[in-house]
Amino acid sequence: IDTIDTLREHNNEYLYFRTDHHWTQLAAYYVYQNFCEQKGIQPNQLSDFKKMTFSPFLGSFYQELQNKDMAANPDSVDAYVPMATNDLTFWEKDGSKVNWNVIRDVTGWNQNSLYSCFIGGDKPLAVIKNPNISDGSSCVVVKESYGNCFVPFLVDHYQTVYVIDFRYTQNNVMDFVKKYHVQDLILINNISIIASEDVSKTIAGLLE
Repeated sequence: IDTIDTLREHNNEYLYFRTDHHWTQLAAYYVYQNFCEQKGIQPNQLSDFKKMTFSPFLGSFYQELQNKDMAANPDSVDAYVPMATNDLTFWEKDGSKVNWNVIRDVTGWNQNSLYSCFIGGDKPLAVIKNPNISDGSSCVVVKESYGNCFVPFLVDHYQTVYVIDFRYTQNNVMDFVKKYHVQDLILINNISIIASEDVSKTIAGLLE
């Protein structure tokens, strides 16, 4: 799926946070449009979603640098709630099960935590079930935190969306795909982490 050229086309828009290393959900939306084109499905319009905004956000760059100019110009996190459901279940590293939201209202949370509004943050496994689809369609998203704001756009197109953070899972992804008869495997990671040879080997090992 094309990402670089599309993001360059929109580089005058709010695609990346100023105080944090993540992309915004607007950037993820443009890549989602490309995904839908490749898959042959109709993407939802941003205006179709309920939008939630959380601010002020002072992310990872600010936490490291404590820069006063960043503090004076904080970010805001725009989040788009799936139409079919906002319910999600994730499992912690200790195996405990938690009922959560695809987009969580993080109003009042610490200023550095607002990106965690997306899918509960980074978990070994999360599952989202769309009550409006019963065709057995499913996908598994293998990701680190860059994938968190992309996942909500998939919810309206599948009966089940599985999300695996490769850093914390014990699952072999290919065994998981076969066990749950998953149709689509989506890998979405930022270039600074995927460029690591160790990370590439880890992901490759999960796909054997």
